[in-house]
Amino acid sequence: MKKYRILTIILCLLLLLQCGTPCFATEASDASDPSEQATEATEVQYPTGLETPPDLIEYSFPPADDDFWIRAKATALIELNSHTIVYAQELDRQVYPASLTKIMTCMLALERGNLDDVLTVSETALQNLSEYGSTAGLMEGEQISLRELLYCIMVSSANEGCNVVAEYIAGSTDAFVALMNEKAAALGMNGTHYANTHGLHNSEHYTTVRDLAVLAVWAWQNPQFREFATTTVHVVPATNKSGERTLKTTNYLTSTDTYGRYYYEKASGIKTGFTTPAGGCLISTATDGDLSFLSIVCGCEQLIDDDGKDLDMRFVETRKLFDYGFETFHYVQVLTDTAMLGQPAVLYAKGRKNVVVHARDNATVLLPRYCSPEDISMSVHYDSEAPLEAPLAEGQRVGTVTAMYGTIPLVTSDLVTLTRVDREEGIAPENDPGGQNGESADGESRENGNNSGSLLSELMRYWYLTVPLLLMLGLLVILLIVRAVNVRKAKRAARRRRRRRNG
Repeated sequence: MKKYRILTIILCLLLLLQCGTPCFATEASDASDPSEQATEATEVQYPTGLETPPDLIEYSFPPADDDFWIRAKATALIELNSHTIVYAQELDRQVYPASLTKIMTCMLALERGNLDDVLTVSETALQNLSEYGSTAGLMEGEQISLRELLYCIMVSSANEGCNVVAEYIAGSTDAFVALMNEKAAALGMNGTHYANTHGLHNSEHYTTVRDLAVLAVWAWQNPQFREFATTTVHVVPATNKSGERTLKTTNYLTSTDTYGRYYYEKASGIKTGFTTPAGGCLISTATDGDLSFLSIVCGCEQLIDDDGKDLDMRFVETRKLFDYGFETFHYVQVLTDTAMLGQPAVLYAKGRKNVVVHARDNATVLLPRYCSPEDISMSVHYDSEAPLEAPLAEGQRVGTVTAMYGTIPLVTSDLVTLTRVDREEGIAPENDPGGQNGESADGESRENGNNSGSLLSELMRYWYLTVPLLLMLGLLVILLIVRAVNVRKAKRAARRRRRRRNG
């Protein structure tokens, strides 16, 4: 009986150990999981607003109106959500950017500076500036934060402020101009060369509308730049040399404070520019519903209207561009993941001969309103010319589908299967010459062998469960054997006692 008690106690201890083992084993497994370690070691990377955006796409569609024209040396209209140039004139013509230059100056300040740093206006920062150029009235020795300086540059277009920024960032205006050209090259602005920080005329200071589009799209994705570029009125706090300054935007599309005749309620940002050689320049944005446009005009004239008043054509033509964009374009869903795009035959399929295929993704594209949905067709291409062959998983890629408008490709998605397709029993796939998924090479079924291997691998995978269980079963067998032996001994002893009593 003492042996029974000892074995029982051992068995109970093993059962308790078995109950606790999975928990400890799971924790150890989680801690050593490489994917978990990678997750913990990798810090989440948040966008800074300084990343290079996707390349701009040039639209393949002709203008809705062949007579549509903008009175400017060069112009472009970009739909921002799709990064598509939907209208352009003289994209690669060399033009002078004037104060549109200040977009690059502001972005380099954001990229390399600290907005809370206090800068001192130097004597050299006030040199070589036009007396007729735009200014915030900064004075030598004046101390002002980089943040307030960027408001001066982007709201009231302060030329002297750009030189102050340049000396703060790079030590000199020449060194800063070198950084401007370096950044332009990095952004792919191959038609641009900067000669100064502010845009006052210099024959070696030039760009193209294509490059300005790249620059503006890059800048517009930065939240802090948007703050400076869309502010219409800003009060600069008093400094050691000046009282408060009230700045008002030079972009009359976005404010009624100065010239209400140009106000456009959908517009916001970005920057104006003007010199006599450059003409009137403007980059601005406008949003209505799911459409957002960025407009660029360079080389606009100053005209006289019917009432004898000056007419600043950079604002007039920008409004015209925005109206064209909102009236001409819209987003259309051209691919849907619920539409059947075919039922190709499947060889060796169990219980069927075909499978339904569809686009993996839903896709919406920008189209002119004159494009009829009935003119959009689906071009389906399979990855192989050979017929599909079972087995197939649900959602397995088998090709691609491209939505087409005539000969113009709009968007492409993977072509995938709707349902799983099993293989007919007894037929091995062509990529399984040994017959491991059906019959062996000599025609003998290997299902049992596969099952045995699979069972063994599962047992080895969960060793922390199976090893204690097997030990427990082994002890139980020993306990039963010992019990059977003791019962047999007890019966023999009982027979001997009966014989003694009877004898």
